[in-house]
Amino acid sequence: MSGLAISEAPPANVPLRFLIASVLWGIGAGGWIAWHGNAGLASRWTPATVVLVHLLVLGVIGNAMLGALTQFLPVAARSRLRWAPAVPVLHACFNVGLAVFAFTMTTMATSLWPLAAALLGVPPVGFAGMACHCLWRGAGARWLRGGIGMSMCALAVTAMLGVVALLTLAGRLPFDLAALVDVHASVGTVGAVLVLIAAIGAVTLPMLQGTRSPAPWWLPAWSCVVASGLIAGAWQRARGGGDVLIGTITITTGALAGASLWLQARARLRRNPTLARFWMLGMSALLVAAACLTLPLPPDIERAMLVGTLALAIGFPFVVVGMMLEIVGFLAWIHLRGVVPRGRQIPGVGRLMPEGDKRVVFAAHVVSAVAVLLAMTLHEGHAAAGFAYASAWFATAMALVRCGLRVRRERKTPGSAPA
Repeated sequence: MSGLAISEAPPANVPLRFLIASVLWGIGAGGWIAWHGNAGLASRWTPATVVLVHLLVLGVIGNAMLGALTQFLPVAARSRLRWAPAVPVLHACFNVGLAVFAFTMTTMATSLWPLAAALLGVPPVGFAGMACHCLWRGAGARWLRGGIGMSMCALAVTAMLGVVALLTLAGRLPFDLAALVDVHASVGTVGAVLVLIAAIGAVTLPMLQGTRSPAPWWLPAWSCVVASGLIAGAWQRARGGGDVLIGTITITTGALAGASLWLQARARLRRNPTLARFWMLGMSALLVAAACLTLPLPPDIERAMLVGTLALAIGFPFVVVGMMLEIVGFLAWIHLRGVVPRGRQIPGVGRLMPEGDKRVVFAAHVVSAVAVLLAMTLHEGHAAAGFAYASAWFATAMALVRCGLRVRRERKTPGSAPA
């Protein structure tokens, strides 16, 4: 914690608006699974599945990524975000765009696809540009700023490829839709999400879980493999191949998940046990997802759906929720430091977001993960799986609410300064 620039932290409402949106989209994703049943988990090409994927990747994971970065960039990477007043506008456009996309894809209202493309494409590109600018001018570790910068570049590329894919689906561009979607998904999940998790994990694993610090060269070397593999894979995929892209995803995801689990297993000073369980289960799901890309599967299970379920509905969300609970507790603590007079003791992060609340959330997400995986593989029980998934995110929301109530109770104690 001593290496954090806490004084540079933005107001709590800046990251919280993204994190709250992430939780709400998680509840919505559960409702979507229950409503659409087998159509949402049967094939990657059904409109219901396309919407579900974007609810998870953009609504849940995307909002959590952007919210975490508004806090992580100035505090841990020592790179203050410029043009901060634009962040609420980007947040609003991004989430409205996702809602418009879900509506237009479900109803096949092709006339609204350009609007959805603009609303979904511009905010990620704008945020990525702001982030790269502040990282370039930042003072944090170069390897950390480089990793986050690569993730932001991949985010911008992913957004632009998504716009092109939507316009191709509408018949306005003449590209191969299958190849375009494969590259779009690969750059987004590996280049943007996984690289960002690797960069943040290189700081938070030692700080919050007591693991050894990875060697400074590890993240740049791994990121270079990711970048070169994705570029070569995209080139080959555009020409009808796909082995390089699949190999890149399998090797880089397996390497990161395996390294993370190895560091956790050899942690010298174990801290935050529930966060460690979230991270361990999430990385284990990603490791299995990477293996399933190449291993033989039963004929009644679609490979893309199994990999997507393990990575997008289980692996990434587990990491996201575990870190979200820590971030919200940290935000609450920083907020109280600003409103409670000096000399009066304030509760620590562990009291504002206690382990008991985290354990309840973890148990709910474990149940939901099992339910969704069974529904996808057995092709039944989708209503129960959707209810379990929505309930897990509702439990997450309740943990955030209880943290807010503890902050409110502390602020009402006589002697607190006004907000």
